[in-house]
Amino acid sequence: MRSDLASLQQELIRWGCTNADDLAWIDAPKHTHLQQARDLLTKLKLIDNAGKATQLGQRAYQLGVEPRLASMLLQAEALGEQTLGCAIALCALIEEPERNEVDVRQSLHRWQQGTIARRSLLMQRAKTIASRFKQDFSLGRVEESLLGVVAALAFPDRIALARNHSGHYLLANGHGASLDTQLRLSDERLLVALDLMRAGQGSSAIYKALPIELDVLESTLPGLIEAVSVVDWDDDKGRLVASEQRRIGAAVITSREIPVPDDADIASALLGYVRRKGLDALNWSDSAEALTQRVQCAALWLPEDNWPTMSQEALLNDLEQWLLPFMSGISNAKQLKKVDLMAALEAMLGWDKLKLLDELVPTHLTVASGNRKRIRYQAGEAPTLSVKLQEMFGEKASPTIARGTQAIVLELLSPAQRPLQITRDLAAFWQGAYKEVQKEMKGRYPKHPWPDDPMNHQATSKTKRQLNS
Repeated sequence: MRSDLASLQQELIRWGCTNADDLAWIDAPKHTHLQQARDLLTKLKLIDNAGKATQLGQRAYQLGVEPRLASMLLQAEALGEQTLGCAIALCALIEEPERNEVDVRQSLHRWQQGTIARRSLLMQRAKTIASRFKQDFSLGRVEESLLGVVAALAFPDRIALARNHSGHYLLANGHGASLDTQLRLSDERLLVALDLMRAGQGSSAIYKALPIELDVLESTLPGLIEAVSVVDWDDDKGRLVASEQRRIGAAVITSREIPVPDDADIASALLGYVRRKGLDALNWSDSAEALTQRVQCAALWLPEDNWPTMSQEALLNDLEQWLLPFMSGISNAKQLKKVDLMAALEAMLGWDKLKLLDELVPTHLTVASGNRKRIRYQAGEAPTLSVKLQEMFGEKASPTIARGTQAIVLELLSPAQRPLQITRDLAAFWQGAYKEVQKEMKGRYPKHPWPDDPMNHQATSKTKRQLNS
């Protein structure tokens, strides 16, 4: 549920399983995570675009290491014996990492000097890997200068380009990452991040890394750098701009402005602008947020119904599918606010799914008093509803949604709309904590009913006088 699924996806491909849904799982892997794993295996050259194992991928099964490291070793072998030796050393250092050391070059130095902990274990592991290539491993011949290159073979998506601020980097996969500014590594322009930990929204902390020189990367692994012409919307200038870029994934190494072509694709440029600015560049309303949260909850609670992925990250990745069809006549960034987002999101969901969503994950619930109350949704949390306690009289149990799989958390309120109790087990509340609430509330709100048997009393939002009139 939380791990990198590349190894799992590789195993599924090996056994000829093209659809993970065909297997029985205790916790089914998420489709988006499996797709990310397939994308990574493609970058690592272990599978082709059709999802079948390449020759490199077939050999990777025999090495007994995770896909990233298998790809690194096999690609390093093609670059020569010395590069392979360096890859073997790095593989051992990644599998048996040294604690409290970010710069893996320092770990190699200590290993070569014989001062590193678990030196014999590292040497044994390196020799085992080398034997699978019918090679002898010589620690003394491992070149520090090659570490960054072989690391890039394993982590092409984590090549990191320094941003304007010291210690802040943009990864090739588009995510942000940071490094402690007290470390000398934080002054490097290019790094390969070997170990990351998510630190906040859209950013990660780098725990293991290696520097790499751009000229070495260009000469050794030129395929990682692409030259592209880009048309984008410049918010400061209020117009389209065009540039020729050299980049590694999302990380732009160099950029040179050029004249905007006559046939420039304005819509694509504006989609790029939205991806940079986020969904707030659109008229992202409370209604749009509420709808996407409901769909995300439905996907968690009712995965058998195959809901579309509507997290902010997924929506930004799929702008061409759901937003572009609703951008007719939009020619600048300001006009993006006019796009009917609810219509676009509902179209992405489809009429059948929208109807099912309203049935299984409704916006409102009619409580025992007859009043409709709004249900609040947040992905990963239980549905919540605020209601006056008296309006739930007569209910024997907490209401449920999503085919009865989710009990609604009730925030029971006083007549003055102040919280009295939060419960997802209404029956237990009536039989337990209600007695204390009743005792206190009778004196504070004597005009309202506080029956001894709430489970069999008429639900109401009225006072006792109004109820009896």
